[in-house]
Amino acid sequence: MRKQEFLARFAALLILIGLPVGILVTQSVSLPVAHGDSKVIDLVATRPDAGGWSPEVIRVNKGDTVRLRITATDVVHGFAIGQLGIDVGNIVPGKVTEVEFVADKVGRFTYYCNAWCSPDHYRMRGTLEVVDPEIPEAVPLSEGEPKAAGLDLDSAHEAMFYPSGKPSAARGQTLAKGIQLPAAGDLRSQSPSALFSRLRQGSLSDSETWDLIAYLWSTSTTPERLAAGRALYTKNCAGCHGETGQGNGPGSRTLKNPAPANFTNARTMAGGSSDMYYAKIRRGGMGTGMPYWGTIFTEEETRSLVDYLWTFVFAEEKQE
Repeated sequence: MRKQEFLARFAALLILIGLPVGILVTQSVSLPVAHGDSKVIDLVATRPDAGGWSPEVIRVNKGDTVRLRITATDVVHGFAIGQLGIDVGNIVPGKVTEVEFVADKVGRFTYYCNAWCSPDHYRMRGTLEVVDPEIPEAVPLSEGEPKAAGLDLDSAHEAMFYPSGKPSAARGQTLAKGIQLPAAGDLRSQSPSALFSRLRQGSLSDSETWDLIAYLWSTSTTPERLAAGRALYTKNCAGCHGETGQGNGPGSRTLKNPAPANFTNARTMAGGSSDMYYAKIRRGGMGTGMPYWGTIFTEEETRSLVDYLWTFVFAEEKQE
């Protein structure tokens, strides 16, 4: 056999053997792939009872440009990394959704599904680890434990005083003239029930006192904060607590003991403070289906969400 013919047959044999092997490896292994200055990572979303995110942990170096190729295998999912301001919207089965970002901050960041996908939706979380190549073992949490000193986050906190109807900030604004009002810090650290006890005066009826408290609450927030809180609530909380805050969202069908909190229940809401609700949201409900949000929402986002929760008890409007 001539040398040229032998080499040609040998090359053809390599192609026949190597091509299927190469295809097999490509189909069965999903690892970060170098792509110029980028890392391309395939991320697959499946309902939590069938596996959740794959992979559950993504590890990249600080400064990497990361491109995620996200697919869903069963139902519509969502994808977001709250601390990094990433939200790609719905992940539709059969379609690839891509997002690219620069990993410029060292830490552990929670990525999660923010579209209701199953009764176990709250479990659908993964972790993005951004490491410093020079100190790869030092990966701090993106958020620490919430500051909850002196707060009992798990008590029933039923109020001694609470409104029988929905108080009006507009009426309270008129009543506020000539009354010494508490400092802004008191509005966060004290419950409405405690403020009612302090503000109650012989010249004001109980309903007028609650109108005054509604007005005080309205001065501690802004329309922009309420809009931000409403958006966060609708996308992340309504699935269990319901659009109107009554604890009757789709997730409530499987969360019975205890059931999701009813934010329209004035007796329980008036017994808690904004600081307490802030800490509960960031920590999550121990022993309940309430997930932690401390590694997802920023401090400002969490405060905005707490502000919005009060709209289920107090009317938003006030006079200009």
